Amino acid sequence: MSKVFSTIIFVAAVLAFLVGCAGGGGSTEPITVVRAADGNVSFASTINPILQDHCIRCHSAEKASGGFSIASYDTIMKGGSMGPLIIPGNPDGSLIIGSVTKTKTPNMPPKVFPALTDDRIQALREWITQGATNN
Repeated sequence: MSKVFSTIIFVAAVLAFLVGCAGGGGSTEPITVVRAADGNVSFASTINPILQDHCIRCHSAEKASGGFSIASYDTIMKGGSMGPLIIPGNPDGSLIIGSVTKTKTPNMPPKVFPALTDDRIQALREWITQGATNN
């Protein structure tokens, strides 16, 4: 009986860990790109919600997996243990684009969670191309 109980506890712990790193649910719903007054993709209204939805549980200020936190614009731009994730003006050179398109490691989000949809990746790409400003 105790072996069964131990197995149940172990499975529950693994599931709790996986759900805890789920990145806020990782919505696959289409997004509406909101533009700032300058016509560029809005960080506050488009990019930050994407990051919060897909990344917050593993990359919060408290957890900061890989040394990377999305707690603020400044921490996002700082990057993590692998260096900067975003190179303003250069989406193809930005680790975040390579990670979410699975062309660079680490692949994000992990396979057990929904991948970013093409429209979300395109919004990230456009925002980075436009200079990745805090607008």
